[in-house]
Amino acid sequence: MQDIEYILKFTLDSTLLRLEDIKDISDADAISSFKKKFGDTKTLKLFTKDDQTFPMFNIPISEGFKHTVKYCEVAVGDSLFVTREYSRTLNPPDNYESFIINEKSEKFKLLLDDNNLNVKDYSYVIKDSSRILPLYSITFEYDEELELKSKGSFVCDRCRSNQSISFCPSERASFCEKCDEEVHYDQFHKRHNRYYFNQCGRRKFIYCSIHSDTLVEYFCMTCTIPICTKCKINGNHSELPNSGHGLVGYLEVCDILKNEVNVSNQQLAPVVEHYEKTVEYFKNSCRLFQTNISETREKIENEYKAIMDELSLYENSQYQCINAQYIKSICKMDYLERMKEYAISMEPSLLVCNFKSVVKQRNELDVDCEISYSPKHIDLRGKLSLGDPVQLVPRQGQSPRMDKSTKMYVETRGKISDKHDFY
Repeated sequence: MQDIEYILKFTLDSTLLRLEDIKDISDADAISSFKKKFGDTKTLKLFTKDDQTFPMFNIPISEGFKHTVKYCEVAVGDSLFVTREYSRTLNPPDNYESFIINEKSEKFKLLLDDNNLNVKDYSYVIKDSSRILPLYSITFEYDEELELKSKGSFVCDRCRSNQSISFCPSERASFCEKCDEEVHYDQFHKRHNRYYFNQCGRRKFIYCSIHSDTLVEYFCMTCTIPICTKCKINGNHSELPNSGHGLVGYLEVCDILKNEVNVSNQQLAPVVEHYEKTVEYFKNSCRLFQTNISETREKIENEYKAIMDELSLYENSQYQCINAQYIKSICKMDYLERMKEYAISMEPSLLVCNFKSVVKQRNELDVDCEISYSPKHIDLRGKLSLGDPVQLVPRQGQSPRMDKSTKMYVETRGKISDKHDFY
């Protein structure tokens, strides 16, 4: 459950999101059948609301503060970038299993030089329900507007306006300078032990997940979880073997874990660098395709204007492949960047709570960076032609609109010469 909450926060870049309920909706027979059928297929764990559209690096949220989504394992396979209308009316052609669409735009163009490409706007569309394995139904609270306002904020719990300077365990609250003086105005309240951020560092104090009325004071380096004094005295760390685990004080471990994330980021840096180079090589290969298209178009314009329509069809179909794979590449880059930045930017108390999930996420990282692109070269051969590029024809059977008008619709969307595997 903690891992799911971390994934939700990580995906939405959130610190305030709260997991309200999670239900296991998986089925043992369905899992076995899914693994058997798609054991050799690329699968991703994604969120959905409509059981067909899965944001690539986002979570579909509704209006209001409470949201319910499904968490599924999806056999996305090889994808084509298409418009939303195309994905609604047609099915993927042979050798392709999914579409990628822009949820906010119907424009169809090459995206290599789009510096404003936002992966949050793109989603997989899965037309074959057997490729979807539901795992959990999740309900959570998330306020996007409040999230933006609270970034890096330590607001006083009493006045809710000034920045806090201290934390009082007795009051279970953070106070600004004025409120700190007003609350601890007499000799009795002055006895309260207080942590001042200018002395211990600016960090939030957290309560034990088991004993909700007790502050976390330790971190178990073996179990990689925060614990309180009650856990240590008569809880899960009061008896062997857990009682023999090494415990580190909360304030100390905040710095220790932050340093560990820094070291992990350094180890992640070569992976990011290699992937950046791989993406750049992919883009260069795609630009060669663009150059080839331009040169061929010039020859055709000098010979026969009529052949231009056929070339444009080929170009557009290649855009489908390139856009789909480039979006995937950018998604992987954004994921790696988020992995670097999210954990290191986390407020220490959140890092303490989620460190186990951070480590697990990094251990499970798929570091496969192979990307290649080598389309079939086209040139003039005697009579003007494009060398018979293969046409992508949608599969029939899932849509009632597979008639002559559909065929004409496909023909306006393009042809393709080669298929390649990408992330």
